[in-house]
Amino acid sequence: MKEHNKTQVLLDKNKEQEYTSTVTDDIWLYDINEQNNRNNFAEPIHNNSVKSYVQSYEYFQDLLTAMRSAENEIYITGWQVNWDAMLTPDLRLVDILLEVTNNKKNLRVFILPWDDVAISPVRTGDDETKIVLRNYINEYIRREAIAVRLDSSSNDEPGYSLATKKFFSHHQKCIIMDKKIAFVGGIDLAYGRYSHGYKLDPNADERKVANRYNPCIVPMDKSQKEKTLSFKIKRKKSLKNRKNYQNEVFVKKFFQPQESTLADNQPIMPWQDIQVKIEGKAVFDLVTNFVLRWNQADYLNGETRPRYKDNYINDSNNVVSFECISRRLFLPTQEEYDALVDKGNISVQILRSAPKNMRKKEKNNVFVSDRKKLQKNIKENLETVSKPQSDIYRVMLKLIKKAKRYIYLENQFFISDYGSPFAGLGRLSKVAKTESGIKPNITRILSFNGKDLPENQIVKELSDKVAHAIFTLQPEPFHIYITLPVHPEGKLNDGSTMATIHQTMQTISFGSDSLLNRIRKHLWVYQQLVKDEVPRKEWGKMRSAYYDKIGNDYQTIPLEECGKYVTLLNLRSWAQLEDRTVTEQVYVHSKLTIVDDLYVLVGSANINDRSLLGGRDSELAALIVDNETKIVTCPERGINIPVRTFAYQLRKQIWQGLYGEGLEQAIEVPELASSVKAIQSRAKANADIYESVFPFIVRNYLNDNDSDDDEFQFASIWPALNYKKLDKYIKEKFNKTMEMANGDPKLKSEVRQKKSMLEDETIKYYSKKELKMPFNPVFWQNYDINQFTKLQQIKGYITLLPIHWTEGENNAIPYHIRLVT
Repeated sequence: MKEHNKTQVLLDKNKEQEYTSTVTDDIWLYDINEQNNRNNFAEPIHNNSVKSYVQSYEYFQDLLTAMRSAENEIYITGWQVNWDAMLTPDLRLVDILLEVTNNKKNLRVFILPWDDVAISPVRTGDDETKIVLRNYINEYIRREAIAVRLDSSSNDEPGYSLATKKFFSHHQKCIIMDKKIAFVGGIDLAYGRYSHGYKLDPNADERKVANRYNPCIVPMDKSQKEKTLSFKIKRKKSLKNRKNYQNEVFVKKFFQPQESTLADNQPIMPWQDIQVKIEGKAVFDLVTNFVLRWNQADYLNGETRPRYKDNYINDSNNVVSFECISRRLFLPTQEEYDALVDKGNISVQILRSAPKNMRKKEKNNVFVSDRKKLQKNIKENLETVSKPQSDIYRVMLKLIKKAKRYIYLENQFFISDYGSPFAGLGRLSKVAKTESGIKPNITRILSFNGKDLPENQIVKELSDKVAHAIFTLQPEPFHIYITLPVHPEGKLNDGSTMATIHQTMQTISFGSDSLLNRIRKHLWVYQQLVKDEVPRKEWGKMRSAYYDKIGNDYQTIPLEECGKYVTLLNLRSWAQLEDRTVTEQVYVHSKLTIVDDLYVLVGSANINDRSLLGGRDSELAALIVDNETKIVTCPERGINIPVRTFAYQLRKQIWQGLYGEGLEQAIEVPELASSVKAIQSRAKANADIYESVFPFIVRNYLNDNDSDDDEFQFASIWPALNYKKLDKYIKEKFNKTMEMANGDPKLKSEVRQKKSMLEDETIKYYSKKELKMPFNPVFWQNYDINQFTKLQQIKGYITLLPIHWTEGENNAIPYHIRLVT
């Protein structure tokens, strides 16, 4: 019997059976097709060591150590890889790569960022990274040490689709040293990812240029304190014979003034993210992923090979091409795999989201003569390319089904099948009509199925798990915790940001089958069963008849009643900067699932169709099951609870860092009603304080002291916007325009005919010139908030997610739905 098929029995000190675990085998993914070949990417590998990182500071420290220890090769893949990304206060990515390639003459570095293409609405700096890390460093050290390929997405959109290259992406984040050490998770080597705690500081760790990252604030039009390198990268693809520029890039790191932000001392946006380091045979599956992707990438990518003088050829006139551009890599062999030694006691399965088209390209770029040397699981993977790999999604569903005590989700996005949308049926909201950024009609012509709603069933499985907790014959404590960003990174007047918020709020609250509406339906059925005095043992067979009777009656149950089973959290921080207090969200970029302190899933996949269904963005994740266990004592339940050390310690580290002091018992056993109450009370108290101080942050209800009934108004997507005042403003503008017609019937008729256009123009003017939101110049020009004493009462960084935010407001900007979800 394989190791992962064994059932583990945990005993107490008296050798009496305390708890028998379910067979771990059903956690692992085995996607077998009709030909008995495996479709999922890899098998579970045992006896690895795994270390987790919460935020990037310690991760970058260990990464630098590992890079300096590399002797042969370093593989880097990322959605965004920035050459000047900050890794420590005095070290950029370009600096460490120059150091290690200069010191290790046999070392080769292979870098594979996503190719955002020239006309993509999302810019990641990939071309600049290619030029600096490949051309500049190789010329400077006069050796071909670094190869960079930009990989365009190969998604499975039906028909010919420009969206393939423009919008869908390679989203994996992984770095591998010498095929022995690998880092995988959600953290790119990119701007803003360097995060050292959650406190706000505009000059934290001497951050400069784009590393002072806050996309919620618009740029200034005049030079201030920000600085950037003195040369224009795109204009200089080569630094050969340019010693002055080489010196500025690699030695002086010269800076000059550049455009700054409106709030010159507004702090960077803190990030919450998770990464893991893996050592052991599981690293080979990550190597396999990188090599398969590298070999199928278009190495020329529309350019000719750069040329330079080779320092190792004794001919002063020699000029050769960069052969590193076309260099192939070899897949790890069975012999290399067998030579690796065990490193620990943790089992790991590497999972992918991989489009079918991408898998076909991978297969076609493996030489037939090499296949006999490969590991068995790699051979099987190459034989089965009839469909995309959706490993991460399938494992998420497994984990949710297996949960007994609690589920913890920490994710950048939360968009799932929500049934029918509901949000102010009819016209698009006034604010949504002012969207900036890429225009929706451009995205809708790119590919088919532009109006499809989300498909993934994460919300259904979560609500089904809640239903089991409600209706089971012997109820046990169970709870779901979900931590999300306050809103997607970007300004709240950006069209794509507003559209994503709309889909998220439909998934959480407003859709007919949203998470909370599904739970409300279960609670309504529960109430009816109790009311009709149906014996609990009969509930299983009687429930379905009650669901048929629901109609809209479930809406009589307040959304807040769902808090018994699910806690929805945001993260926020604040600081006193001279004579003013400021706030910013702690941006949740993690892609993490922890279940019952037993199982951990961490990687790059968001909770949306793009990441999970397999045919769109490529993703990478690790399912981690520790074989070291311990017992948590729970006097309140009168039992001892078995946990796995890795999962238990990771969750506690995250929660202790975010929740603040005084919640130790709640963190220890999170499923208890007392724990839920303590955590929710802390989050609500924090949210109440923030909302009382900062009128522009997201909230449930409009907060405006000038009106008696504003407490009954749901907050707009722009929380400082009062629709009643806006309507009054529009009416005054219309009347003024009519007066300017000066009694001319013809002009008045034209004004009436153009009323809608006039209204749109008025709203845009209002949103830019008078609305007090951080995306407007007028906001920072008149900022005078100073509430240090009140904000000192905040404990930790958690706030309750406002489940009524945007209620009744239709922000469904008509982007191509597959690009948003």
